[in-house]
Amino acid sequence: MSYNKVVLVGRLTHDPETRQTIDGNLITTFTLAVNRTGNGNDADFIRIVAFRKLAELAHNYLQKGRMVLVDGKLRINKWKTNDGQPRSSVEIWADNIVFVDSKKSDKEIPEDLPYEEVFGTDVDEELPGDDEPPF
Repeated sequence: MSYNKVVLVGRLTHDPETRQTIDGNLITTFTLAVNRTGNGNDADFIRIVAFRKLAELAHNYLQKGRMVLVDGKLRINKWKTNDGQPRSSVEIWADNIVFVDSKKSDKEIPEDLPYEEVFGTDVDEELPGDDEPPF
């Protein structure tokens, strides 16, 4: 049995970037600065990827400096450069994003935002091609 679950709390280092796949699905990426425990001066910068309705929520309501809690799955992407050097990158595929701060902005979150509007009604839906990014 294996279990892949990551929970992070941090601040966005820049505004989210959103793009659309050929079949119309949204993909939003952003980077979280997560402080390391024990030393307030060190931080890890972790790429977060959100899909579909969660991507739309991130695009509409997140901005640089916003503190969020993200839970999701750890993904390690591996590839080789043109000259054969192995490379890898780490990212989190978000399952949920929670707004931690109460920062007021022009992208204010409506109080009555229905859960189904953000996350949909199909809770058991899997990501497309769970082993490969959908782009």
